[in-house]
Amino acid sequence: MKQILLLLAIVTIIVSCKKSDNNNDRPGEVYGKWKLTETLYDIGNGQGKYTKVTGEAKYLKVEKSGNQAGKFKGDAMPNLISFKILDSIRMEVYSSNYQMPTIFRYQVSANSLELNPPCIEGCGYRFSRD
Repeated sequence: MKQILLLLAIVTIIVSCKKSDNNNDRPGEVYGKWKLTETLYDIGNGQGKYTKVTGEAKYLKVEKSGNQAGKFKGDAMPNLISFKILDSIRMEVYSSNYQMPTIFRYQVSANSLELNPPCIEGCGYRFSRD
């Protein structure tokens, strides 16, 4: 019985210490390559819903360039330039559309990213990790 428990303990330690090559080890990591999957546009009546993106795939690459900061690249949101993470739900985003930064709300998990820019009507973008 002791040998079985010892063997089980060793297997548990090996499995928990094993390194993974995927990004599931960092559930809140915004950095990486993201594929645009859904968009939300609301005309102002509160009835807006996310719809699946069709056509050619578009990507957003989020690169780290400093402590809690980074740069955007890709064709999914080409006007975005850089960002600074403010907290677990907000980031300050610099774009070619505005001289001043704007505050985006974001939600990230191991395989999904949702970006919500400030919109009067309501808008948003959903991505899956590529």
